[in-house]
Amino acid sequence: MTDSVTNGVQAIKKTSRILTVLQEQGGGGVTEIAGELSYNKSTVHHHLTTLREEGLVIKRGDQYHLGIRLFELGAFTRRQRDIYSVGKPQVNSLAEKTGELANLMIEENGKGVYIQVSAGEDAVNLDTSTGTEQYLHTCAIGKSILSEMPSARVDEIIDQHGLPAETSNTVTDQATLKDELEEIRERGVAFDNEERAEAIRCVATPVTNKDGELLGGISISGPATRMRGDRFKTEIPELVQNAAEVIGLNASYSG
Repeated sequence: MTDSVTNGVQAIKKTSRILTVLQEQGGGGVTEIAGELSYNKSTVHHHLTTLREEGLVIKRGDQYHLGIRLFELGAFTRRQRDIYSVGKPQVNSLAEKTGELANLMIEENGKGVYIQVSAGEDAVNLDTSTGTEQYLHTCAIGKSILSEMPSARVDEIIDQHGLPAETSNTVTDQATLKDELEEIRERGVAFDNEERAEAIRCVATPVTNKDGELLGGISISGPATRMRGDRFKTEIPELVQNAAEVIGLNASYSG
């Protein structure tokens, strides 16, 4: 490990310990924190100044306190935890009812991340597992998540990651994608017609809490030979919408 990397790791540890002291004591001054951690006051002051610049701590007089930015980050982490814990039973239930592959996804850094994947009795083994990342525009579950985002955020994601094709059916035109997202918002369901993987179709819907806050998306994937007709257009959409509603309500009232 190089000296620069070692120094960086040590700096992170010191920052973490300073934040912990502020949490445990409800705030503190430079001298108080330095004494608690046996750090030089100049070191503590330097870290607190940086944390303040980043909005992670605030200063009132000579006392420092945790900033609202940390609460925002904590709330985001809790939402991720909540959707996983309350979503897992619904994902497993969907897989059992349909015999197909059920998925739960969240958005992180402009991509979709699968946080729960459950295979039914007849499920096709796709290259998805917990932690797998996916371009949001290439699959129904990703498009369902995009449909609940402000247009400006969708544009940011496209600027960041582009619209690469996974198959010949992948939507790679921004205007076409925007039109489809509007349709998804209107009907509440997203469809993937072999857009991420050939011969695979998918049905998805966004998951929101009681206040309309986006939590993620839930989907069912299966072979095109089985995902067709009323099953594809009516039966499975109803199942994923019901599951999404249960997850959203449970997430709203959990904890």
